[in-house]
Amino acid sequence: MHTLGDIAKTINAKLVGDSNVEITGVASSLYANQTQLTYIVNGKYKQTLIHSKAGVVILNKDLLINCPTNALVVDNVYLAFAKATHLFKKQTVCYHGIHPSAKINNAKIAPNCIIGKNVTIGNHCIISSNVVIEDNVTIGNYALIQPNVSILEGCSIGDNIVISPGVVIGSEGFGNAQDQQKHWHSIAHLGYVVIGNNVSIGANTTIDRGTIEDTQIHNGVRIDNLVHIAHNVIIKQDSAIAATVTIGGSCTLGKRCMVGGGATITSHVNLADDIIITGASTVDKNLSEQGHYTGFTSISKHQKWKKIQVWLLNLDKIVHYLNIKLKKLKEK
Repeated sequence: MHTLGDIAKTINAKLVGDSNVEITGVASSLYANQTQLTYIVNGKYKQTLIHSKAGVVILNKDLLINCPTNALVVDNVYLAFAKATHLFKKQTVCYHGIHPSAKINNAKIAPNCIIGKNVTIGNHCIISSNVVIEDNVTIGNYALIQPNVSILEGCSIGDNIVISPGVVIGSEGFGNAQDQQKHWHSIAHLGYVVIGNNVSIGANTTIDRGTIEDTQIHNGVRIDNLVHIAHNVIIKQDSAIAATVTIGGSCTLGKRCMVGGGATITSHVNLADDIIITGASTVDKNLSEQGHYTGFTSISKHQKWKKIQVWLLNLDKIVHYLNIKLKKLKEK
């Protein structure tokens, strides 16, 4: 818990409001309550700001007039937010063995495991050697967790899950803000990873925790080896992700999607239900209609690639137009 006065000093902000207000955490602009901090980057989110119920909003001076609550006014909103998140980050505590507060029920636990404070493990679970389960993790019934898995603070896992060797769940996401000198400042990721029932996760896959909201893997999802799932991703029921797929931050995959090996889904992309992505494709836009999609071209300078892409997407129309012209020439 921190007062607004303390937060303002930490991020070098002008405080407009009550410096004694206490803030307990961080939340998105849509859901923040009177004890939480949020941020608004630009005027695109003006209506969200006007209706905000947050205890304090980090914003720039142009948006101050629309702020109904306490404000922290800065020039670089994203950088200030990055610095503020670290005030609320929980410090990792190292334990040896099983913490006395952990509830392990009848789980079978191999040697050299570390199980933290307030962990709950369901019935009939098998925890293999060298597994690390940090504080406040919840694991359902009939879980098989294989060697060298790390499940980090606060994550939640459902029933009948299989986690293969080397998986990391709840690692810090890749979020950074630049200052005027182009130096990077990391954003503390304060969300968790929530995994449903009947999920399998392949070896050496990484699933990052959310920045503010949780990363979510819904019931019945199948994830192959060496997959990277970034912060704030949502993968819905019964989807399947093949090996070496990369899913960028804040993507949503609908129900029963299938993503072929080596594909890349760039950040902030949404896929509808029942979409199939061919292996090695790059998905860089929303796909709102179910179907089978393929997309890859040879690498080139970005500006040239954009021009080529326009032609490629319209080849069928160009061919159709040329055929009509050719037919008319033959008729003359």
